Amino acid sequence: MLAPLRAALSAPVDPAGLVVFRVGFGLLAAFSALRFLALGWVEALYITPTTHFPWLPGLSVPSPTALYGLFVAQIVAGLGVAWGRAPKLWLVVWLLCFGFVELLDKSLYLNHYVLFTLMGLWMLLLPLGRLRLHGGVALPAWGLWLMRAQVATVYLWAGVAKLNADWFLRGEPLKTWLEARAGLPLVGPLLAADATALAMSWAGAAYDLSAPWLLLHPRTRPLGVVLVLGFHSAVGLLFPIGVFPALMILCSTLLWSPSWPRRWWGVWTPPSLTAPPLPWPQTAALFVMITLLTLFPGRGLLRGEDVAWTERGHRLAWRVMLIEKTGLVVYRVVEPKTGRVWRVSPAEGLTALQHKQLRTQPDLIRDYAIQLKAQHAAEGRDVVVTADAWASLNGRPAQRLLRADLNLTQPLRALDEAGWILPRQTP
Repeated sequence: MLAPLRAALSAPVDPAGLVVFRVGFGLLAAFSALRFLALGWVEALYITPTTHFPWLPGLSVPSPTALYGLFVAQIVAGLGVAWGRAPKLWLVVWLLCFGFVELLDKSLYLNHYVLFTLMGLWMLLLPLGRLRLHGGVALPAWGLWLMRAQVATVYLWAGVAKLNADWFLRGEPLKTWLEARAGLPLVGPLLAADATALAMSWAGAAYDLSAPWLLLHPRTRPLGVVLVLGFHSAVGLLFPIGVFPALMILCSTLLWSPSWPRRWWGVWTPPSLTAPPLPWPQTAALFVMITLLTLFPGRGLLRGEDVAWTERGHRLAWRVMLIEKTGLVVYRVVEPKTGRVWRVSPAEGLTALQHKQLRTQPDLIRDYAIQLKAQHAAEGRDVVVTADAWASLNGRPAQRLLRADLNLTQPLRALDEAGWILPRQTP
């Protein structure tokens, strides 16, 4: 019964679509790094800040020379991936440089950087160097479906996350964001209307939930392509979200017919080589991989809490454009031995962007508390750090976010047992 499935996963697929995707991926990777250099973001985001929030303990920002070198390497590697000579080698170089930079500061987290990384990792599993528009080898069907599963997962979880009262009944956070654009000529008053926010919210959820199916089915694919181009172009114009629209448009091509470039240009011949059935160990590993990447984004649902408020399970979950939060955090540092007390505003030690992210994200608030403790420990003081933290979610009145009586530098398990993140009060 499983033998036909193994054979289907090994079936030869025209690699033309993936070859074009590889070229686009490499060019977009190079452009993204070049954009950081041209706009001065390397200095503003990594060199100027005196404090960072690394994903891994002990990870620190390298020297400016090394940091700029990492971005130059990304540009060169991206162009190498697009060029197609030894693409896996260039892809490894890009992944190492890009991944290292992304691990330096979790306050700079963006969903599309994660998607960028994952798509690069999955391409490493494919015979990338032998996939060509003319000749070469065929793409095994499992490779195409692995890439498609990743793209579909982004769309579907983004849609599921929008199935909440704020999005459907209040039109938030789109209402808040669109009202800020009320001054735009001609379209400003229309954008500021409550009905516009609700209509766009409903349409956005419907788009996310239906896009994969529209693109996969030949009869509805033209409509899907029009929606993808229109939706992501409009979002890119209205909101400053970097290369995300371009990346999603590029990824959507993987859901088209794998031969679509030949239908457009019609000058290359597909490969004719076939592959043996996928061995059982690789088949099992493939199913485990696809299952994990499909289900992992939903881990926040297992907690039975408001993920938008606690933000536990918010990252790496394709929860796109769901939150507009503001907050206020003031730390209280106490030295029990002497009774000395310091009140610390994080705005004094962080950049404006870091402070904006910290004051609404509990894990960043705790991370900074640990850094404050380390600073005092370096001066020979053993201190306890608490925080008076308030936040407002999607236009609601501000509420206390964390318990103000808990030492935030204690182990996370102890904090969770003590209920350090307070539940959001209705409405």
